Amino acid sequence: MKASPRQQRLLLDLQDLDTAIARLRRRRQTIPERAELDALADGAEAAKTRYMAAQRELDAQRAEFDRIEADVALVSQRRVRDEQLIAASTSSKEAQALQGELDALARRTAELEDRQLEALELQERAEREFDAAAAQLGGVDAERDGLRSRIAEAEAGIDRELAAQTEERAGLAAEVQRDLIGVYEDLRARTGIGAARLRGNVSEASNMALAPAELSDIRAAAPDELVFCPGTGAILVRVEDE
Repeated sequence: MKASPRQQRLLLDLQDLDTAIARLRRRRQTIPERAELDALADGAEAAKTRYMAAQRELDAQRAEFDRIEADVALVSQRRVRDEQLIAASTSSKEAQALQGELDALARRTAELEDRQLEALELQERAEREFDAAAAQLGGVDAERDGLRSRIAEAEAGIDRELAAQTEERAGLAAEVQRDLIGVYEDLRARTGIGAARLRGNVSEASNMALAPAELSDIRAAAPDELVFCPGTGAILVRVEDE
């Protein structure tokens, strides 16, 4: 296949752009904050688990405190009722029975007040744990949001570079003859390198020196004849005059 030296040199510019575009795409996939975000996943899950457990415990302690408080209110109502009945009673036997119930209610009140104090302590402890868990989760969420924001900012910058490079590539590719760019694209799809310079006796596609016989065959080829790297198959563009 034949292509003018200028057309062949266009392939070098095209390869440089393709290499730059591939590098930008790798940069986009390997933004450092991505690894930090992935590493944060376990910590975020642990913080969420702690928060949910603390919330359940706090709800349980509040429910227990409310239940005891309701029992205290009920006993208090019973005591008020019995005291009113004693005051209105004309029967010593009834008054004695009511007094016995009042004594029992007093003991029940003392027991409930002790439990109420214990429940309040447990509730306050649960509230402190919940506040700590909420603060930890909030910190993780804030860190995660910050990482996502930096990733988005980095992606936007890379995408702008990619758009510019892609546009430049499209313009350059339009200057290359169709059959030549077809060969180039096929080689690049297979090996990652479609064209490379031959500097002296070194192929930049393989970064290796060519054997004397290989170099002799290439130098014997006409300037508009396509030659290929023996090691990679890439189109070799002769640039000895640069």
